[in-house]
Amino acid sequence: MAIININIANAKELTQLPGIAKNLAYRIVSHRKRHGYFTHWEELLEVKEFPADALDELRKRASIAPPEGILPEEFGPRRVKTARLERAAKKPKGYTKTIRATRRGDRLKPSA
Repeated sequence: MAIININIANAKELTQLPGIAKNLAYRIVSHRKRHGYFTHWEELLEVKEFPADALDELRKRASIAPPEGILPEEFGPRRVKTARLERAAKKPKGYTKTIRATRRGDRLKPSA
Protein backbone atom coordinates (compact mmCIF):
# COMPACT_ATOMS: atom_id res chain seq x y z
CA MET A 1 0.00 0.00 0.00
CA ALA A 2 1.83 3.07 -1.28
CA ILE A 3 1.34 6.56 0.13
CA ILE A 4 -0.06 8.91 -2.54
CA ASN A 5 0.95 12.56 -2.48
CA ILE A 6 -2.17 14.62 -3.19
CA ASN A 7 -0.11 17.58 -4.40
CA ILE A 8 1.47 15.69 -7.32
CA ALA A 9 -0.95 12.83 -8.05
CA ASN A 10 -3.07 12.81 -11.18
CA ALA A 11 -6.77 11.98 -11.20
CA LYS A 12 -6.21 8.28 -11.92
CA GLU A 13 -3.92 7.91 -8.89
CA LEU A 14 -6.33 9.81 -6.65
CA THR A 15 -9.14 7.35 -7.41
CA GLN A 16 -7.14 4.68 -5.58
CA LEU A 17 -7.75 6.53 -2.31
CA PRO A 18 -10.76 5.61 -0.14
CA GLY A 19 -13.81 7.80 -0.68
CA ILE A 20 -12.46 9.44 -3.87
CA ALA A 21 -14.49 8.76 -7.01
CA LYS A 22 -13.41 9.75 -10.51
CA ASN A 23 -15.41 12.99 -10.62
CA LEU A 24 -14.09 14.07 -7.20
CA ALA A 25 -10.52 13.26 -8.28
CA TYR A 26 -10.89 15.58 -11.28
CA ARG A 27 -12.27 18.31 -8.99
CA ILE A 28 -9.27 17.93 -6.64
CA VAL A 29 -6.80 18.25 -9.53
CA SER A 30 -8.68 21.25 -10.92
CA HIS A 31 -8.79 22.94 -7.50
CA ARG A 32 -5.06 22.35 -7.06
CA LYS A 33 -4.31 23.95 -10.45
CA ARG A 34 -6.45 27.00 -9.70
CA HIS A 35 -5.57 27.63 -6.06
CA GLY A 36 -2.14 26.05 -5.58
CA TYR A 37 -0.90 23.13 -3.53
CA PHE A 38 -2.72 21.85 -0.46
CA THR A 39 -0.85 22.81 2.72
CA HIS A 40 -3.31 21.49 5.36
CA TRP A 41 -5.80 18.64 5.31
CA GLU A 42 -8.75 20.95 5.97
CA GLU A 43 -8.14 22.68 2.62
CA LEU A 44 -9.48 19.58 0.89
CA LEU A 45 -12.89 20.45 2.33
CA GLU A 46 -12.93 23.48 0.02
CA VAL A 47 -13.24 21.12 -2.96
CA LYS A 48 -16.88 20.90 -4.04
CA GLU A 49 -18.73 17.87 -2.59
CA PHE A 50 -15.65 16.54 -0.75
CA PRO A 51 -16.83 14.05 1.92
CA ALA A 52 -15.70 15.38 5.30
CA ASP A 53 -16.07 11.96 6.93
CA ALA A 54 -13.55 10.45 4.48
CA LEU A 55 -10.79 12.81 5.60
CA ASP A 56 -9.57 10.55 8.44
CA GLU A 57 -9.29 7.51 6.16
CA LEU A 58 -7.56 9.65 3.54
CA ARG A 59 -4.85 10.74 5.99
CA LYS A 60 -3.80 7.11 6.46
CA ARG A 61 -3.23 6.52 2.73
CA ALA A 62 -2.14 9.94 1.45
CA SER A 63 0.22 12.82 2.16
CA ILE A 64 0.26 16.52 1.37
CA ALA A 65 4.03 16.95 1.23
CA PRO A 66 5.44 19.71 -0.99
CA PRO A 67 6.61 18.56 -4.43
CA GLU A 68 10.34 18.05 -4.96
CA GLY A 69 12.29 21.24 -5.51
CA ILE A 70 9.94 23.38 -3.41
CA LEU A 71 11.11 24.31 0.06
CA PRO A 72 8.60 24.10 2.91
CA GLU A 73 8.97 27.87 3.47
CA GLU A 74 7.93 28.52 -0.16
CA PHE A 75 5.03 26.09 0.11
CA GLY A 76 2.68 28.84 1.27
CA PRO A 77 0.48 29.71 4.25
CA ARG A 78 -2.72 27.99 5.24
CA ARG A 79 -5.59 29.05 2.97
CA VAL A 80 -8.65 27.55 4.63
CA LYS A 81 -11.19 29.94 6.08
CA THR A 82 -13.48 28.27 8.60
CA ALA A 83 -16.29 30.81 8.18
CA ARG A 84 -16.53 29.96 4.48
CA LEU A 85 -16.73 26.22 5.22
CA GLU A 86 -19.51 26.73 7.77
CA ARG A 87 -21.46 28.86 5.29
CA ALA A 88 -21.06 26.20 2.58
CA ALA A 89 -22.27 23.48 4.96
CA LYS A 90 -25.50 25.39 5.74
CA LYS A 91 -26.26 26.13 2.09
CA PRO A 92 -29.11 23.96 0.73
CA LYS A 93 -28.37 21.69 -2.19
CA GLY A 94 -30.36 22.25 -5.32
CA TYR A 95 -33.65 23.96 -5.92
CA THR A 96 -35.71 23.47 -2.76
CA LYS A 97 -39.38 24.08 -2.00
CA THR A 98 -38.58 27.17 0.04
CA ILE A 99 -36.80 28.75 -2.91
CA ARG A 100 -39.73 27.94 -5.21
CA ALA A 101 -42.20 29.40 -2.71
CA THR A 102 -40.33 32.71 -2.56
CA ARG A 103 -40.24 33.06 -6.35
CA ARG A 104 -43.87 32.22 -7.03
CA GLY A 105 -45.10 35.81 -6.67
CA ASP A 106 -42.46 37.10 -9.05
CA ARG A 107 -43.48 34.74 -11.80
CA LEU A 108 -47.23 35.33 -11.70
CA LYS A 109 -48.60 37.71 -14.29
CA PRO A 110 -50.31 40.78 -12.94
CA SER A 111 -54.09 40.61 -13.05
CA ALA A 112 -55.80 42.63 -15.80
